[in-house]
Amino acid sequence: MKFAFALLAAFGIVGASCGSPPSTFPEVAECAQPAPLPTARGVPGTVSTQSYVNRLRNGADTLAKLRADLRLKYADDTFYRRESFRPDFATYADQTICGAQAMLDLSAPDTRFAEFESKLDVTLNDLIEHTRAGREAVRARNVSDYRKWYRESDAKVSAVRDAAYAQR
Repeated sequence: MKFAFALLAAFGIVGASCGSPPSTFPEVAECAQPAPLPTARGVPGTVSTQSYVNRLRNGADTLAKLRADLRLKYADDTFYRRESFRPDFATYADQTICGAQAMLDLSAPDTRFAEFESKLDVTLNDLIEHTRAGREAVRARNVSDYRKWYRESDAKVSAVRDAAYAQR
């Protein structure tokens, strides 16, 4: 019996030392609160229309740049084995989610923007959900789910950008 226990313990130690050490995956980052939008001139408490539209467009451009930067660093749908890939992806996902959430949290200056805001919110929520799924795929090392995320990622970001620029 002691021999069997010693044998099992030895295999446990050998098994624990085989393969790569367990890596930690970053926790979801908390989003910083964006600065409030400037108010319209001469109308205290009313958000500037131009500031609202510009903030949304700048946010969409930032989301597109985040995606382009990640794509540049990790060029195809390969689930990279490089040690830096997983934390880099977590950072990308967190920044994307926070940026999209900041856009969602903006309130339109008036009812003229209701339809625009509604359509934009749908694309932002879709991007957030998609990015969370990608982050989870990378955390779990699920290559199939990562490839699905990869195939759809550019279209999700483009949909947000198109919606943000739809307001004339």
